[in-house]
Amino acid sequence: MADGEHGDEPGLLDIGEVAARSGMAASALRFYEREQIIASVDRKGLRRQFGSEVLTTLGVVAMCRRAGFTLGEIKELLATGGRPTWKAFVAHKRDELRAQAEHLGRIAEQLDHALDCPSANVFDCEHFKAALHDALPMVPERAALPTAWADPA
Repeated sequence: MADGEHGDEPGLLDIGEVAARSGMAASALRFYEREQIIASVDRKGLRRQFGSEVLTTLGVVAMCRRAGFTLGEIKELLATGGRPTWKAFVAHKRDELRAQAEHLGRIAEQLDHALDCPSANVFDCEHFKAALHDALPMVPERAALPTAWADPA
């Protein structure tokens, strides 16, 4: 039996070993199993046993989670089994992430301005006011405001 492997089956890892090697809590592994992202192949008493390939799957899960993939997106990606159809899915997600990165870059620039703003009160800064205005969806001036919020005429 290889170091870290448990049970009678060669190549099987118990849930504790998978948790240790992946850096994920056993509760997370049970969650991913309930969500059908990973599957145990056997049990040794009450301990789930996994094939060593589960570590590859968990690596994909960890990478996708850090990139902001939803659980559904991770399932969709894994469902491709690595076949060429994954490329269209990943290209779309890459484009989403690039757009999000551009948006976050613009926000960081606005925060840089706010930090260096010469105005005594950042809320009085015309640049900051313009950024706030751009952050809101386009709404007709007073028609969208509840009457309690409108200035008395």
